[in-house]
Amino acid sequence: MADFMGGPAFDMGRRMEIRGPFSWFALLGSATDDTLAVEDLATELGAVLEAQVRSVPYTGSTEVLGSYLRKPASDPVLISNLDIADADQWSALDINRSGFVREGPVILCLSVDSLTRLCAHAPNIRSFLGGSIFHVGTSGAALTSAERQERISSLESHFRISSAEVIKRAESGILPTEPHFVEWLVLLDRGDLV
Repeated sequence: MADFMGGPAFDMGRRMEIRGPFSWFALLGSATDDTLAVEDLATELGAVLEAQVRSVPYTGSTEVLGSYLRKPASDPVLISNLDIADADQWSALDINRSGFVREGPVILCLSVDSLTRLCAHAPNIRSFLGGSIFHVGTSGAALTSAERQERISSLESHFRISSAEVIKRAESGILPTEPHFVEWLVLLDRGDLV
């Protein structure tokens, strides 16, 4: 179990235990586009949860996704390929959200751009996530503290504002919803403000 300490699989597993049934999570990072990285994460998460994690690719159909989530409805499911969903598809997913409610946990694998579309066009699904958004690096592993701080410093330098100001603007509802700011909030462990 020590191999998973501090990784996204371990962190999600702990949060799943705390939140209990009907919980939703987002895994944010470029590695989510890689089928192998998604499968590796599903395997790691299964070891942490001591349960089989089903990997379900989104095909563009809300009906197909709903049927995958209902049968069975109690196992952990990791949904990949969500980067193909455009604004209309996210709206359709949001409208059909009651068909996706299930006892088992749901993990959405997203890029920063996809998370931005989700927030803009699927507010009810966004509310399912709460602050349970995890950021991974290009290897599919959790970012180290140094990598996280390096990226935050890069964002502060590029946009010429501090992280404290980003949080203040997000709390006030005046932070732009562009992907860099979404990523920044997640890096600051403030996914609840996305």
